[in-house]
Amino acid sequence: MSKPDNLADRIKLLLSSGDGADVHFLVEEGDEKEASFSESVKMAKELSAHKLILKSASDVFEAMFRFDTENAKNGAVDGKAPSSSDVIGTVVVTDVQIGAFKAMLSFIYSDDLSALSGDNVMAVLYSAKKYHITGLAKACLAFPVPKLRNVFLAFDQARLLEEKVFAEHCLDFIDENAEKLIKSDAFLQIDQKLMCEILSQLKISGEVEIWNAALRWANEQCRQNDMECTAPNVREVLGPALFKIRFPLIPQDEFSILIVPLLVLKHEEIVSVLLYHSHPDSGVPDVFPLQFSTKKRIYMRKGRISMKIEKFSRFARKNGQLLSDAVYVKGLKWKILAHSNVRDGTEERCLGFFLNCSTESTEIKNWSCSCHAKLSIVSQKKGANDYTLVGE
Repeated sequence: MSKPDNLADRIKLLLSSGDGADVHFLVEEGDEKEASFSESVKMAKELSAHKLILKSASDVFEAMFRFDTENAKNGAVDGKAPSSSDVIGTVVVTDVQIGAFKAMLSFIYSDDLSALSGDNVMAVLYSAKKYHITGLAKACLAFPVPKLRNVFLAFDQARLLEEKVFAEHCLDFIDENAEKLIKSDAFLQIDQKLMCEILSQLKISGEVEIWNAALRWANEQCRQNDMECTAPNVREVLGPALFKIRFPLIPQDEFSILIVPLLVLKHEEIVSVLLYHSHPDSGVPDVFPLQFSTKKRIYMRKGRISMKIEKFSRFARKNGQLLSDAVYVKGLKWKILAHSNVRDGTEERCLGFFLNCSTESTEIKNWSCSCHAKLSIVSQKKGANDYTLVGE
């Protein structure tokens, strides 16, 4: 069998074949946290590696294998100590996912980042920080936030790993795409603690939309815990998250029609909100204390709106309109409107893109804006050039 011609491929082959390996990692394949040590080893998959290469990339591995070598010397027979390469070590890894560990090894051996994805990037980041692989950690932190499988969980994990800048990028992306994200399945996967924080920091103007998202999350939690989706159960699973919703900001008619009949709020809570609606500047009587914030959410000062038309030629052949998902900026709902029609008296077809803005708030009367637009047309024909137009 012929050998690879270049160094990178030879190193990759060394990893994949395991030739000359002097350390083996048993990495758990599942999430069986309650399994005993012996059961964990049975469920683990063995990955082979070379101490010298690992030591060159990580001071953690260097310290780990130095300890092994010292033990081997202390256990020498006839005064002759085996070399570190003769000592076959086995390391059980219980806190790193196997896919993340493989991705880390690929980077250590050949700077290969092809295994990095939106599904595993946070697990790889944890592994990189654990073993002090700084180059890999930087690559993880440079991963595009829009490609994360679950930006909510990534935000939480980034904070746990004390990566404040990456956590802020995740939160900014959540704010910019809140209307879409709170309707996603990813939102249903967060726990109650993270739910409280997300509801506290959301920067969209529609409090009813936030309530609907919280209600959807609560119903899903009830189903997962084999509970009926009754008002008391919804209130129970929401817990403190219920008080992160700013019910006083919901217009009185919507509150009376959409919130009150669900009976999730207690009688005194409903009364306190209605009293606030009647006299917002005079305070609420002590007998009906208001437990929900009346502070208006801080809306984003800027945002990014995007639209992607997959089958452009089909859309352009007919008269029609297409709206992008909404993005809230300073309390205003912004969308991109694509409009296709035939020019009057001709057979020419026209395609226009417009910035669409609407608001339900009566408080926003005078405002101005500036924008930067980029239009890209990606050709599907082989050899054809793409077209990009940028304007202010």
